[in-house]
Amino acid sequence: MEKEKSYQEYLKKMTFGTKGSIKNRFYELARKNPLLYRKYLKLINWQVNKLHLIPDIATANHILDIGVGSGLTLNYIAEFMNKSAKLFGIDLNKNELLPGHIKFAECNIETEVLPFENNSMDIVITTFVLEHLRDPYMLFQEANRVLKKGGYLYVVTENYITTILPDYWNFWADPTHVRPYTKRSLSTLAEGTGFEVFKTGVIRTAEFIIFSPLFPILNLLSDSNFSFMPFEIFGRSVYLIAKK
Repeated sequence: MEKEKSYQEYLKKMTFGTKGSIKNRFYELARKNPLLYRKYLKLINWQVNKLHLIPDIATANHILDIGVGSGLTLNYIAEFMNKSAKLFGIDLNKNELLPGHIKFAECNIETEVLPFENNSMDIVITTFVLEHLRDPYMLFQEANRVLKKGGYLYVVTENYITTILPDYWNFWADPTHVRPYTKRSLSTLAEGTGFEVFKTGVIRTAEFIIFSPLFPILNLLSDSNFSFMPFEIFGRSVYLIAKK
């Protein structure tokens, strides 16, 4: 329980920054302007950058996020892509920042089945969960079960390149990490659990690549760590979109 509470605090800090920090001031400013807020979310929650590639996401009726955390990804969908979808989230514990419009249920995806009926979801999303699982097959199998025929699974996880990043951003700096992934390994998981691979790729944030020469200065000016920026060109995250 203490581990989960600590992780939820970590998510809060990663999203909003500590009070008075550059990230926190940027957040407070961005929240007042929809366009700026959208850009802010794309920078700090970069998994949303490939959501537009999911077919029919703008018209989906039921969307589930496995490992919903504070709900940033679902909030992004609700605010900028699909205002009418019913949103569902599961996690080990409920985050205090999770909005009330997201229907939440506690679930351990490694040991429990999802608390939803067969063929009930149009889209299932899971971001930065897979790398924590010892057996990823159950997540894929359960996603396939609850998805409607023709529904889509969207997965984002740590790319293998993160194993050579500097210590703060290195894959193994998180002791709960089990293994990173590649496009091929994600495709193998999807095909082995009844999915048809629609698209795979890596996520790169152009702003981080452009300003990567400035990362030592940014490290001095901020309580955040920007040493990942020179590696952004390789893509620190890998994604999969698969169809049932």
